[in-house]
Amino acid sequence: MVGSKHLILALIGCLLGSQALAHGVAPEDQALLQNASGPQLLTFMYLGAKHMVTGYDHLLFLFGVIFFLYRLKEVVAYVTLFAIGHSVTLLFGVLSGLKVDPYLIDAIIGFSVVYKALDNLGAFQRWFGIQPNNKAAVLVFGFFHGFGLATKLQDLSLSADGLVPNMLAFNVGVEIGQVLALSAILIVMTCWRRVPSFTRHATAANVLLMAAGFGLVAFQLNGYFVNDAQASTEARVMHAHPRKPRTVRIEINVQPREELEYKAELAAGEPLLYSWTTQGAGPVYYEFHGEPTEGEWPKDYYRSYETVESSQTAHGSFVAPFTGRHGWYWRNLSDAPLTIVLEVNGYFTKLGRIEAPATL
Repeated sequence: MVGSKHLILALIGCLLGSQALAHGVAPEDQALLQNASGPQLLTFMYLGAKHMVTGYDHLLFLFGVIFFLYRLKEVVAYVTLFAIGHSVTLLFGVLSGLKVDPYLIDAIIGFSVVYKALDNLGAFQRWFGIQPNNKAAVLVFGFFHGFGLATKLQDLSLSADGLVPNMLAFNVGVEIGQVLALSAILIVMTCWRRVPSFTRHATAANVLLMAAGFGLVAFQLNGYFVNDAQASTEARVMHAHPRKPRTVRIEINVQPREELEYKAELAAGEPLLYSWTTQGAGPVYYEFHGEPTEGEWPKDYYRSYETVESSQTAHGSFVAPFTGRHGWYWRNLSDAPLTIVLEVNGYFTKLGRIEAPATL
């Protein structure tokens, strides 16, 4: 007979090992899924079973669910509810295209492990004097586990040809994998329950199960806040465009003491590279500013970006904070005419004097 200490150590290894893994779709399996065209039932069934057998987060939850279920009839009832829950949202999520944040969904899946461990420890009765409806909880958490499966598939470019039968086959494979994994867990649990110290070690096992659940929650929330922030930063620094940027070079004649405004029309978030230099009499006063043309703004609102009392040149880059006209106000400080050579590159739609803007 296997000693209870050895079973506890095996459980510790399983739980701690689960923290180091990210349960996704293996690269070779991604290739199979994305290259599939038309109904390929056996392939999708195999991949569904493989995903479930290696799905430590789902298996940890099921381990907690059956921990104190001694009758096969009870095991079947609870596992059936879980299967119904995750089947509904797996199929609905993929076929409807409904997207949910994978980190938040996986954090909830981690919390489901924590919930079941606390329930096994009698925490709800002891702390709150209530006992949640375990069957309802298993069904509800099953919905979230199904969305967790769906998010893994939504990240792939699955062919629409044969998608419905392939997803049904994938779901059947998930259920087959669940039965295989659950059978192995039940064999281990049956052996363990025959050990006299099972009750004493059961508490330690559920504490470890709870710790594993908290670890999963922390791991996924870290991904949500760190990776999503990184993705947001990447979205700001990289912006694809359907057209080429425009490049314009203009020579602007400015009379003595004359002042004028020259602006580019930019949508919010669009970039602009600029360089200007005076030729002739001397320096100019200039201000770089913008005026919104869309949205709700105070009357005559404008935003000043840079002001220089006297200069003969300026170079820089700019990203429009709002949709509107952005550009330069110049004033010739001398009593002689001069020329401003302006070079602009970016995704502007118009560029010209604001009194009479010219489309280029």
